[in-house]
Amino acid sequence: MNNTSGPILLIDDDLEEQEMLETAFREIGMDNKILFFKNGLEAMDHLLSATEKPFLILCDMNMPVMDGLTLRDNINSNDILRKKSIPFIFYSTTARPEEVEKAYELAVQGFFEKHFAYQEMCNDLRRICGYWASCIRPTD
Repeated sequence: MNNTSGPILLIDDDLEEQEMLETAFREIGMDNKILFFKNGLEAMDHLLSATEKPFLILCDMNMPVMDGLTLRDNINSNDILRKKSIPFIFYSTTARPEEVEKAYELAVQGFFEKHFAYQEMCNDLRRICGYWASCIRPTD
């Protein structure tokens, strides 16, 4: 399935969620390197210093230090990061209508509510990764 080699950035402050998502990514055949961040600030610091372009950003909404909406806004405000066209997907237990609306105002490419059933999580990730692996994107 994976024809895009960049890392997957997984931004979630819940260690158990990180582990479950990593297992699910492996189960669906994604062999990309997975980079874990506990909050948006850590992820932003990485994005500003990284030389390789991520395949995908999968981000929770509610985290300490910097939440997902603030991270997305910061990415959009940075010309270099914005032009990289990195797919940014929210995957969160929080999906209040006002948050979903704000996320799409910030031009996210998807908003999914987390499933606690493992197979449903795998199904979500399979759909998300399959779409982005086959999508033509800018190379910079």
